[in-house]
Amino acid sequence: MQSEKNQDQLDYKALLANAKQALKLEYQKSAALASQLQAIKTQLEQVQAENKTLRESAYEDIIKHFEARTQAAEALALKTEVRQRFLEANGCNDDQSFDTLWDSIKNKIQIQDGEVRIVAQNGTPKFTLTGSMMTLRDFIQSLKQDPISRKFFSN
Repeated sequence: MQSEKNQDQLDYKALLANAKQALKLEYQKSAALASQLQAIKTQLEQVQAENKTLRESAYEDIIKHFEARTQAAEALALKTEVRQRFLEANGCNDDQSFDTLWDSIKNKIQIQDGEVRIVAQNGTPKFTLTGSMMTLRDFIQSLKQDPISRKFFSN
């Protein structure tokens, strides 16, 4: 009976040691899987951040594209309006000299926030003698008085 008891104790100790070993292996597997899961979560977060950046970049590119198109259309409309004022000031339909005049004055005209501004060489807005912002009509009149651009206008 004593030997059976000793045998049962040995079997119990062996079972306990085997169970501890199996538990230790399962814990190690679990830790490895948790580590892999964390690595996958980190990669997923990185991919999501990259996707967000790409999406925002694409939106910014689209916005820049349409802003550029809008500015080009505004610049063309402005050039057309200045040309019309030039022709009115000259009292003729011959605008052969307009392109040369436009090349010399286009950097004095800015479109900013949908508003046309006549600016000096340093970039500050020009004002009329009354203190109001210079209009295109005022600007054309000032061009008639400017020694460089005066030659484009008939008397």
